[in-house]
Amino acid sequence: GSADLAANDSVQDKSKKPKSWKSGWFNGKRSSTAAETAENAKEKTASEGVNDFRNTTVPTTYNEMFMFNAAVMGFGGRTWMNEVLASFDIIVSNVSNSYRLQEECDILSLRMAKRKGNINLAEYKAVMLASLRSLVKDWGSLHEVSWSWLWENVERLIKAQLGKPALQERALARFLSSLDEIGMGTVKNEVYAKFFALAPAGQDFFKQSTTRLHFIAEKVIVMTLDMYREPKKMVEDISALGLRHVGYGIPTDLFGPFVTACVQVIR
Repeated sequence: GSADLAANDSVQDKSKKPKSWKSGWFNGKRSSTAAETAENAKEKTASEGVNDFRNTTVPTTYNEMFMFNAAVMGFGGRTWMNEVLASFDIIVSNVSNSYRLQEECDILSLRMAKRKGNINLAEYKAVMLASLRSLVKDWGSLHEVSWSWLWENVERLIKAQLGKPALQERALARFLSSLDEIGMGTVKNEVYAKFFALAPAGQDFFKQSTTRLHFIAEKVIVMTLDMYREPKKMVEDISALGLRHVGYGIPTDLFGPFVTACVQVIR
């Protein structure tokens, strides 16, 4: 009897073990061993690697392709290229307008002056052409000549200003700081005298008090120095200011004479 009882207990113990083993793998009750932990980590790493590979995207825009090629060609640290890249679309759009192209290149030179390191404009051309060749399916010799011509013109305009913004900023800062109250007052009065001589119709839009007119003139003078110090911000501010004046019904053909008057007075 005791032998039969022992045999029954042995059978019952063996029948219990598979349940415990099965419960551990599929229901999460089994404690992890070092080997299992390593295996799980290996599987997770492999899975993440697959996900990273699947998430890799091929550059499809000019900016994306440019950044990719710049890194591949060893120019990833050329921070000044970011300034050119940010302005490149508007430069290309205005390549047929020499005045606007000059203006955009002047602004770009101010922004590039804030970047540290040597500037080799030929490097941008190399990355630009490599990027365009990758994006334009029917790229040919005419494309090569056309885009090379565009960049040569841009490079010529930018080179004419390289190294100058810092010197001009210091000179302007010294001049403005040298003006006493009387000198600044003379500048303010002369701005309007010159402007009204150049554009008599402008008098109809400056009927505020003398105090208000002097405030506007001083603001303009301060903005000239800020243009060197914060070119990106000032372009945005001046663009917004121009749009507000258009909303006020100010004729845009008065903008030019006002700028000319300010420049002539400072000179």
